[in-house]
Amino acid sequence: MKSWPTARQSIFVNNIMEYKPSLPDHNDNVSHDQPVREFVTLFLGITVFLLIAFWTTGLFVDYAVDYISPEMEAKIFSSFNRSKAGVVSAKDPKQAELQRMVDQLRQCIHLSYPLTVHLIDTEQANAMAFPGGRIIVLNGLLNKVTSENGLSFVLAHELAHFIHRDHLRGMGRGIVIAAMAAFVTGPGSDFTQLFAPAVNFNMAQYSQTRESMADKKALEILACFYGHVGGATEFFKAMTPNDKGGKNFLGHYFNSHPEALERIDDLYRLAKEMNFDVKTVNPLNDVLIKN
Repeated sequence: MKSWPTARQSIFVNNIMEYKPSLPDHNDNVSHDQPVREFVTLFLGITVFLLIAFWTTGLFVDYAVDYISPEMEAKIFSSFNRSKAGVVSAKDPKQAELQRMVDQLRQCIHLSYPLTVHLIDTEQANAMAFPGGRIIVLNGLLNKVTSENGLSFVLAHELAHFIHRDHLRGMGRGIVIAAMAAFVTGPGSDFTQLFAPAVNFNMAQYSQTRESMADKKALEILACFYGHVGGATEFFKAMTPNDKGGKNFLGHYFNSHPEALERIDDLYRLAKEMNFDVKTVNPLNDVLIKN
């Protein structure tokens, strides 16, 4: 006699017929990780953390710098070894003339410690503010400017860095960033290079802001000393690339200085906003244009 399947047996048979193979929910031999997504998440997390940390510590550096008096700064850095490579003798007429110009320009500002000009014999054109009241002028600068006013603006720009204590702020932030990067990713680690663009962008934007502030202050010093701001854009015009259409619209965000064309436009705008006149400039002293 044939027996019919019970209801329970029918359900069992139907389940077998409808079986769909799938991976078990939990299996130690099967990985459900997504390495790419986890790497991106980790990278973004560390990047955000570093940027916030750099921003926070940068505020502490700026706060600490405000409590370092010029006299204390001069004492701290007076004992530092100074490289003599390429430095022109203090008795050199060019260096003496540059020192005279700085001493005259500082009449329009209030700095309580002496400033010393050091002329470096090189074809590069630049000037820099160093801790301890040192202004480094690269000899190539004298070939880029054609007037006393143009050179005075560059020197006034470096004086503005001393007024704003940018030389100390930049050095302090650089030390903090290097220390934090080494602490988080290890000194000399290849992993550190992954975060270099974000760090460089952060530092570049800060540096560009300080450079713009120094340009504005230099314009005020020029107007104070000469009664007008003629020659303020002279150096930047000389440093402007001939191919003006080749501007890198992304790379300039990572530069420590704003682009020359941008600085020229900003100086024209500031001169107009502050009602500064632009008059005839004075010729460069013959001492400075001699080879």
